[in-house]
Amino acid sequence: MAKSTHISGQKRISWDAVSFLIPDNWELAVYKFLKKGVTHVEIEDEYAVRLEAEWVRPKKKLHMDNVLARYEHKTKELTTRADYNRPIQGLPEGWIATLHVFTETVANKKGKGLNVVKHSLVTAFRLCPDSALFCFFMIHFLPEDKENPSEIVRLVASDFRHHCDGELMPWQSYDIAFEVPRGFLLENTLFDVGAKLMIFRWKLRRFYLWHFSCADMFLKSGVVVEEWLAGYLNSSRCIRGGAFFVADSGQIVWKRRWWHFVAHRDELARWCFKYEVRYQLNTKKNQLVAWLFNYRKPADLEIIPQSLRFEKRL
Repeated sequence: MAKSTHISGQKRISWDAVSFLIPDNWELAVYKFLKKGVTHVEIEDEYAVRLEAEWVRPKKKLHMDNVLARYEHKTKELTTRADYNRPIQGLPEGWIATLHVFTETVANKKGKGLNVVKHSLVTAFRLCPDSALFCFFMIHFLPEDKENPSEIVRLVASDFRHHCDGELMPWQSYDIAFEVPRGFLLENTLFDVGAKLMIFRWKLRRFYLWHFSCADMFLKSGVVVEEWLAGYLNSSRCIRGGAFFVADSGQIVWKRRWWHFVAHRDELARWCFKYEVRYQLNTKKNQLVAWLFNYRKPADLEIIPQSLRFEKRL
């Protein structure tokens, strides 16, 4: 049973069917889908990378003794360089974590002489039941960091979830929180200030999902949401096959840009020639959520979950 944490301000990150709690001022900085099914993420605060994590879904059953041996081999260099290494107790079943404390000599900030400082690193791993998932964590702490390393790893482990069941899979980071069908595979992301785009692939179809922050900044008095969104889609480099406009019904509709050969070649390769656009303005969060689905046939629209339908017409 994990000890309770005393960290003020915490939030959840959900990525690639894995979710856990982190301090409120930490954010996703990097994600990579590596070879052999390994997912790699890096999470940072205002100054540096604080957490690195990798997870994989083994194709065969793993045994804790073998995993522990590999873990000790992987952290051997850290163990030998550290002043001391101490196991962290009180973690949930399946977790093993070690605190490594190092002494470093660094230049004085005033440029005079050297200072001896201590910093720490936590290494941890979790093997889920039935070997469904193996995770490895490295959590970094600089001398000036105020967090307690043991408390941070307990926070991460306290409500760790592997979303291996169910039809929908959650994604949550920054001010984004939504669910998409399990078959939606993340293909790309474009995170800019105020606009976050996630592109998913499903059986050669593409699903583009935007979260626009501070909606009142661009949807000022007199601005029609549909007109603004149609203009945004027309200016997007990601969407090149269709031109979007607002019909008399108030719906955003499209027509094909016949002159755009590259876009049409992509449509032909995937055999997807239809587009559907929907949006929702969340005044409480001051956020505009919009999506565009490039699909083949009307029945494909049934894959859109209820939480993202936004309009009754679907």
